[in-house]
Amino acid sequence: MNRWGSGTALYRASLCYAKLAFFYDELLFAAVARPYVKYLPLRPVGAGLVLLGLAVYAAAIMRLYQSYDASRLETGGIYALVRHPMYAAWVVCIIPGLSLLAGGMLVLSAPIFTALIYRLSIRHEEQWLESRFGDDYRRYRARVGGVLPGVSG
Repeated sequence: MNRWGSGTALYRASLCYAKLAFFYDELLFAAVARPYVKYLPLRPVGAGLVLLGLAVYAAAIMRLYQSYDASRLETGGIYALVRHPMYAAWVVCIIPGLSLLAGGMLVLSAPIFTALIYRLSIRHEEQWLESRFGDDYRRYRARVGGVLPGVSG
């Protein structure tokens, strides 16, 4: 397991899906889908979500790199709120924000696709963390939510 955990698979899959959905919307259904989303006041919300996601992602990376290099389980800072803040930033903020900015109907399904990929890819990382940190990780997992504070998973 490297510093990125299972993240690279999640990022690649969700970006590929979003790109395909964006091109599909643009090339085939722009005239139909765009009028429903384009004029809604969602673009500022999308920009805010992307900025929030990038801030959470940066905060998580700074803490995680220090812990990874020291071979210790990170449970402080943003990791005291959620176990997987980089995935949370991606699944809850960045992909939904980019989807709102893009404005196509099919692109708006990208966050759902990303959440499904997260659920599939995180199992490997959780197993690795449990084998590496044992009871410390099990206690941490019991008290801290996965990608949303207070929500296990």
